[in-house]
Amino acid sequence: MTFGKTPRVLAAGLAAGLAASALWTGTAQAATTVNCVVNAGNSGCITATIPASSAHKINFYAEGGFFCAQADIQIIDAANKAVVYHRHIGAGTVSGTVGGLYGSYYLRVYWSCGGASGKISN
Repeated sequence: MTFGKTPRVLAAGLAAGLAASALWTGTAQAATTVNCVVNAGNSGCITATIPASSAHKINFYAEGGFFCAQADIQIIDAANKAVVYHRHIGAGTVSGTVGGLYGSYYLRVYWSCGGASGKISN
């Protein structure tokens, strides 16, 4: 049995591995979810701020309040306070995704009698 080709095979494998790792320069981003609940006696709440995902999206989910079964939601750019998404919620839930986002954002739930809630995730 000969071992003459082994160093070349190892070198080729190492070179291929290094080339593949050079192509991958991104880092994995763990998803973050933040939420808020409108307590009885209050009319709104605001989540913490999170960055958009590496795919430039924010996912949202919200429920209308149980006292008056309605609320409005806004996804707001934390840097310039621009509303990037707005929706009214009646009795029930809404969910979706807002794309084309590059900054950090928070969710505002308002115009509720209490019990409404919302969350965003990247």
